[in-house]
Amino acid sequence: RQVWVNYAFPDNGWVEVIDTLSGQVIRTLAPGKAILHMEFTPRGENVWLSARDDDRVLIYDTRTFDKVGELPARAPSGIFFTSRAQRTGF
Repeated sequence: RQVWVNYAFPDNGWVEVIDTLSGQVIRTLAPGKAILHMEFTPRGENVWLSARDDDRVLIYDTRTFDKVGELPARAPSGIFFTSRAQRTGF
């Protein structure tokens, strides 16, 4: 089990993945500038990260930690999938 953590400025250029059983950081990613939001796909196989100051959204495999995709986006600051929107009443 893992928890993915992003940070506020000035440390918002990286994401740490922490093993919840051991409490140890198992991976540190430096995906881009101003990682402001993360959203996991409904089954958790991927995580989408908004890199506001790099004008892109990055997609990572949560098992391998490999970047599997990237989308251009002008200053993205949030990502919300429809599956979560339905759960929260949008």
